[in-house]
Amino acid sequence: MLNSCSSNAILTKIRAILGKRLTYADYAQMARKRDVGEVAALLKENPSYAIALRNIDEGNVHRGQLEELLKKDLFYKYSALRRYDFSGGTFYDFPIMQREIDEIIRRIVLLQADENTDFVVDLPSYMLGHTSFPLMDLARARNFEELLECVAHTPYQGILKGLGPKDIQSLNVMNCEHALYSYYYKTLHEAIQKQFYGETRQQLLEAADSEIELQNIQNIFRLKLYFHYDEPRIRQYLYPYSHRYHKAQIDALIRAEDFAQMFQILAPEENEDAHVLEEDGIEPYTNRLCYQLERRLLRFTTKAPVAMFTFLTLRRIEVQNIIMVIEGVRYQMPQDEILKMLIL
Repeated sequence: MLNSCSSNAILTKIRAILGKRLTYADYAQMARKRDVGEVAALLKENPSYAIALRNIDEGNVHRGQLEELLKKDLFYKYSALRRYDFSGGTFYDFPIMQREIDEIIRRIVLLQADENTDFVVDLPSYMLGHTSFPLMDLARARNFEELLECVAHTPYQGILKGLGPKDIQSLNVMNCEHALYSYYYKTLHEAIQKQFYGETRQQLLEAADSEIELQNIQNIFRLKLYFHYDEPRIRQYLYPYSHRYHKAQIDALIRAEDFAQMFQILAPEENEDAHVLEEDGIEPYTNRLCYQLERRLLRFTTKAPVAMFTFLTLRRIEVQNIIMVIEGVRYQMPQDEILKMLIL
């Protein structure tokens, strides 16, 4: 548990950062720019990104460099907020664990494709020294045995061994992702249940379970419509958490015939054209649901752990929005088309 001083400090800091968040007008102005450099120059004028981007050369910046700086800024903001917690609990470690899992999965995918340089190029150097295993050792791993050695003395080794592969090529990435994220969600749940009580616990579970539930929905759409998995196989990849949707709705979703029928079950009150939505997949819709819920929770909560959890989700979404604008500008998309892609 946080003491009142730490709690107030985290809440005050988060409110201050939120006061500088990007607005629709900011995104619209960015979407009118001609290239990535002009977008970067505009972002530098925003108080929330001025420090992170102060040293970039707008005339020579590329998309990957700008994306890396934005993600680094998010990590530094998390680290700054994390320092206000003196409880010694594990809850605030959840962003590190999630990034560790993502890096392990990315390394496996690249090893299977026999690609080694890409992992090093995209390695988040700002996280070196913050993870439970050496990221540089992960980058040097050339086979499954070396990868297991890299994550020795962490729970990840047992999880990967439990999947039973003899080598990296026989490792099923989808099974790997599900096993690692099952551990992540279980650990997150246990930390919330153990470290918090009352309204704080209730709001944290609402936020966490909603995110997991929406991930389940994305998995159902993807596995059913693109991989054509049958019902038993789809259920293997679902996480045992829910918030808004009851079991009968999830069952109906899995048994539906097509996207239109699935969307009708998911959102019977929506007036959006399912055929239009199908072009972009279900992710933009579920991401907006997540954004709206987290924004509401953050707006009304007086609990620092809830503010921290929801703030990090909303900030990640803002970074994703910026990256989508950059991509749109880079490919000279019309302003209105760029703005339609954003999660607002």
